[in-house]
Amino acid sequence: MEHSRERQGTDTLSGRVRLDQATYWIRAKVVDPRTGKNKEIDRVLDGVTAHEAAQKRDDLINDVKQSVQQARRVRVGEFAKSWIESKALKLDSTTLRTYADALENHILPALGDYYYDALSPTDVQRWIDDALLRGWTSEKRGSKRSKTKAVRRSYSRDTVRGWFRVFRTMTRDAMAALELQRDPTLRITMPEESCDEDEANSLGPTQLAAFLTAMRTQYPQHYALVVLLAYTGLRFCHASALHWDDWEEARGVLRVSRKQVRGKLGSVTRKKRAPKEYPVEPELAAILKEHRMHLLKDQAPGLANGLMFPSTVGTYRTPNSLDAAWAKCLTAAQIGKRFTIHGLRYTFTDLVRLANVDAVVRRALTGHVTEEMQRHYSTVGLEEKRAAVAGVLRLVPPEARAKAPTLMSSTADGTNASPTVNDAVASPIVSDAVASPIVSGAVASPTANGAVASPTANGAVASPTANGAISSPTMSVASPTMSVASPTVNGAIASPTVNASPTAHAASRTSRAARGANATSPTRSGVPGGVSASGRKSAR
Repeated sequence: MEHSRERQGTDTLSGRVRLDQATYWIRAKVVDPRTGKNKEIDRVLDGVTAHEAAQKRDDLINDVKQSVQQARRVRVGEFAKSWIESKALKLDSTTLRTYADALENHILPALGDYYYDALSPTDVQRWIDDALLRGWTSEKRGSKRSKTKAVRRSYSRDTVRGWFRVFRTMTRDAMAALELQRDPTLRITMPEESCDEDEANSLGPTQLAAFLTAMRTQYPQHYALVVLLAYTGLRFCHASALHWDDWEEARGVLRVSRKQVRGKLGSVTRKKRAPKEYPVEPELAAILKEHRMHLLKDQAPGLANGLMFPSTVGTYRTPNSLDAAWAKCLTAAQIGKRFTIHGLRYTFTDLVRLANVDAVVRRALTGHVTEEMQRHYSTVGLEEKRAAVAGVLRLVPPEARAKAPTLMSSTADGTNASPTVNDAVASPIVSDAVASPIVSGAVASPTANGAVASPTANGAVASPTANGAISSPTMSVASPTMSVASPTVNGAIASPTVNASPTAHAASRTSRAARGANATSPTRSGVPGGVSASGRKSAR
């Protein structure tokens, strides 16, 4: 019903105009918080009173002002649907499938009904804990007579962490889209990792050789693909998408320009990079030539399409086509640890590092953008660590490594007592220092490098070895005489001859002290002789 907007009665303060007895024209201007611009309200109301018209006008104004607050009240499940649709054009199919599986099967069943602005970290933490404790149920086939039975299994920590990362990524986008005031994914904790390090998903050079030999002997149809993965470090999605046209045999170059995931072709992405050109060494070239000859001889399906590694039906290969051969070759090579197809990429990264290839060249070969990712793909073994420590020690001068300070303590009469058996250290002479003084008239004999051994508290002499290492002290004898660890020549203590300086000076001091003490030398057979108490008294 059309109404003439002639003013029957006006109320400019309330923003309404009475057109007739039960018709009102309401108008208002309000700032839309979503755009920051003025929005005009203009409406004619029939069959209402003045009070009802004013109430309706206020409701329309509040609807515009509260549009932002209403937009925030979006459930997690509603936002997830629009979010995964927006990612369809930005992510590859594999990543998109991973996101969708995590949302549909694990995240939304637990959190989908929550309003995003009302979701708290406590709710997210409860979901994480329940997923780790609850686990999942699988069917296990029993004997022929019995039916399948349900078996409870638990999710690993890494699996649940993967779901949480998907939810955290979506939540960060929701905070920007919905203007959330808080992030419900903050301060979420996972169970602590075990202190035991997992075995690396890589092989050493010897293990790799044994594995490739088993693959060549037992499954020659897979050998060329496995060798290419091992010698180039390419991902399976890049290697399995190669065509024979990608190999420039004359230049010895392999071009990587595409990838394939479950038969779906795509270009090389920035997230999973690969070198555009890869050098093909003669050894690898010979393997590829032999592989091509077998394909031509058997007229393998897919050869007409130019596929370098076609499946048995002529399509692009999938990783599970290697599962049976992979398991048997690991057994044949006596490799008992977990090792996957992607582990060949880890192995290649380790081998180029062992070959002392420059870090920039390593990243160019593997396609790693950052050093952090390169370290993630590297596994440092014990032998590498041992070689590194040995290299550090080689930088230190050998005389500094062989020398150590002498541990001595003063006695009541001012003499320096040697350490006890438990603390005894036979220390070589440093510069012009003299070895610990002789206890009870015992004579300390110099070793091959000129160091003088300190006698222990019970009179035994602990003689260091030629390289300065400490040997076990000799056993004390029941006789009151004191043992001498080293033979002398012509009744005097032999002077060291190996190091002329500064240990020669210290050795001469020891020789003069021995002559003053009138020490009795041991026999030439090496059995230590004794110095009697009366002999020491007469010498004094």
